[in-house]
Amino acid sequence: MESYATEAPEIASDPAKFEKDSGFRSLEAESATQDRVDRHVVDFDGPDDPENPLNWSNTRKWCLVGLISAMTLVTNLATLMCAPAAPLILREFSSNNQLYQTLLVSIWELGEAFGPLFIAPLSEIYGRAPVYNAVNILFCIFSIAGAVSTNMHMFIAFRFLNGITVGAIVLNPCIVGDLFVTERRGNAMAIEGIAPLIGPVLGPVIGGYVSQAIGWRWLFWLAAIFAGVTEIGFLAFFRETYKVRILERKAARLRKVTGDDSYRSVHHVTHTIMGFLTVSVMRPARMLFLSPVIFLLGLYVALVYAYTYVLLTTMTEVFEQRYGFSTGSASLTFLGLGIGLTAGLLLCQATLDRYVSRAQTRGAMTPEQRLPPMIAGGLVIPAALLWYGWTVQARAPWTAPVVATATLGFGVAATVLPAFSYLVDAFGLHSASAVAATICLRCVAGAAFPLVAPSLYDRLGVGWGTSVLAVVALVFLPVPLLLMRFGERVRLRSRLLVTY
Repeated sequence: MESYATEAPEIASDPAKFEKDSGFRSLEAESATQDRVDRHVVDFDGPDDPENPLNWSNTRKWCLVGLISAMTLVTNLATLMCAPAAPLILREFSSNNQLYQTLLVSIWELGEAFGPLFIAPLSEIYGRAPVYNAVNILFCIFSIAGAVSTNMHMFIAFRFLNGITVGAIVLNPCIVGDLFVTERRGNAMAIEGIAPLIGPVLGPVIGGYVSQAIGWRWLFWLAAIFAGVTEIGFLAFFRETYKVRILERKAARLRKVTGDDSYRSVHHVTHTIMGFLTVSVMRPARMLFLSPVIFLLGLYVALVYAYTYVLLTTMTEVFEQRYGFSTGSASLTFLGLGIGLTAGLLLCQATLDRYVSRAQTRGAMTPEQRLPPMIAGGLVIPAALLWYGWTVQARAPWTAPVVATATLGFGVAATVLPAFSYLVDAFGLHSASAVAATICLRCVAGAAFPLVAPSLYDRLGVGWGTSVLAVVALVFLPVPLLLMRFGERVRLRSRLLVTY
């Protein structure tokens, strides 16, 4: 079982609610209610209860990880599959507005920023399974709608709605946290977390060739088909993993069987429906602005993600204009970034659990033990940006900037994967809201930076423009070091209570 608690109850104005949420009770209150608590508060039946997702078989756990990774890969492939096909889409809709070419990608990111703010809290109310299934089905519907769009405005609107449904990726790290104890969570977190990074890299490669071969509309038909097949797997095998919802159902069964309405889950909180929805929907925003740790880490992840999107939205033009590549050949250069991301994944697999296990043997395990790989990522990213920018500026052989993007991919994976592992460990039952707050910042940055990157390159050139990005990345270099040194103290002193 876990060696430190992973719950993050919020400080309430009502002391009784605070006692209930935090686990701290006065002696008088504890004595007066002990008999009723023993009889009517529903929890798992000991550490080996088979209903607890932590005790499910490894086969079952890894099947679920495979399912969420497969769906995330499909949805993230769709993010940038249409980027190489943008000229074909504009031509079919008789438009020459270059702003639309950028919006085809950035509007998706705006939707993805908006979706988690609702998807994450709803998962904490109704559970992971129903919310995940609902957004998967909506993704299929909106993909089909995009494939049959008759004008640019209709197409962009459904791209935005598709982006909202992709916000379900906010649940992936939380589902992994539901399934694995802390000291075994890092490996699964690394495998699950690579899909959102690899998808946008492979998307342009697939999109470039498919759109040329059978037309751009088939990009969205294929996305709907693959997502539909994966959703069938979800409906067949995916079971609820959120322990709060599992215990609520268990309490409901006991009330029905015994006829005693006093049975309540150990996590039960009395709210009106509207009050509960209001608190839950506002939670990601409150966590973002009331927790300095989430805010700082969210800014860092957003910056790293934005740099990735700057490259993804400009590399095709760079290699076509400076190196004379065709659209299909230019899309293959994205594979360098994918190779680097895979290397970063392997680093995280090798280190995330190792640092935690080592700290556990010393009896000093905290969520901050997830962060050391971020130091390597923080060092690599500025160097990779400078390498890429100046080799392109100098028209060095095309292999030089491709290797630079691979190096950048390594740094991105080494930064993003530990960050989400840390959030899951640190904010437990409300980790979905913490991840949602971070993803919201990440997607806003992913939508905004590609809009300003072309003008930055036009004014300064690729070399100096990328150097500006590298300098900003250097400013954030101390973030993991600061969190490792002061993170626990800051979390405990913030207006969000976290207990260990």
